[in-house]
Amino acid sequence: MTDTTVQVFVESEAGSDLRRVFDETTLELRSERRVAAAYPFPYGFIPGTITDDGSAVDCFVLTAERIPSGTVVRAEPVGLLEQIENDEIDHKVLAVPAGESWSVDASLQGTLRAFISDLFRPYAHDRVEIGRILGADVAIAFIASRARGE
Repeated sequence: MTDTTVQVFVESEAGSDLRRVFDETTLELRSERRVAAAYPFPYGFIPGTITDDGSAVDCFVLTAERIPSGTVVRAEPVGLLEQIENDEIDHKVLAVPAGESWSVDASLQGTLRAFISDLFRPYAHDRVEIGRILGADVAIAFIASRARGE
């Protein structure tokens, strides 16, 4: 059996409206600002990946546990939320910490859709489309296709 877990660097804690941005190479804090909605889950990125916009692949860590900003978590990809922002792919990986499980269902999709809609509400000029949650196999392939060749 192949290990499909990934490392996720958590930038923003669940329940917080503080968006922290870290350097994706050095993991040093670069900036922080308040956003229009509290994160429903820990949110960060998968180091060693790169998207078309030059940043790492974004990831929500599906857990009820508190994971502080700046923490690295080993997690299993369980889904991929389709998101298009201003005509550019900005999909979000959904992952669960090792040993935990989470129901990837319509309720989760509703939670994420509401959060993203609230988050972008102050930015009327941005066009954000939130699509389906695709399966774990699609998430794993998405991550693999964006692995940096280091």
